[in-house]
Amino acid sequence: MKTKVPVAPASPGNGRAPSVGAAESLAVPIALSSDPADVAQLQTRLSACGEEAGPDQLAAFHGICAIVEAVNNCIEHAYGGEAGQPISLFWERRADAIVVEIRDRGRPAPTPLPDHEAALDAESGRGWHIIREWTDSAVLSAQGDENVLTLMRRL
Repeated sequence: MKTKVPVAPASPGNGRAPSVGAAESLAVPIALSSDPADVAQLQTRLSACGEEAGPDQLAAFHGICAIVEAVNNCIEHAYGGEAGQPISLFWERRADAIVVEIRDRGRPAPTPLPDHEAALDAESGRGWHIIREWTDSAVLSAQGDENVLTLMRRL
């Protein structure tokens, strides 16, 4: 059973851009664990992916920040800060968008509060604001025993 919770305005197809031919797409699977060193290496890999895909520097920065924030949410909320837990990321450059799917096997993700309900001085929750603002769509779902967050940014 799939449960989908949009955390930003979703485009048709739950944030997934239409498929394109192999010559027009670039896909990169990235496996990491819930360790700070892995997150630092992820930033480097995402920077290389952004250069390969060709978005402008500000768009690439925004995308990297949103992805890293989402991965940090996996570490903090799904795994309770426990190191060594699996996180998988699939980064794909399509003809008109970059789509990133982030999966973890931790505790079910809580439903994020709408921005107007999130307190700026709260201990948690401000990261969803970054994710919402710096992606065109973000869809959170449960698929089997995994939390799945799909981010999309149009080019």
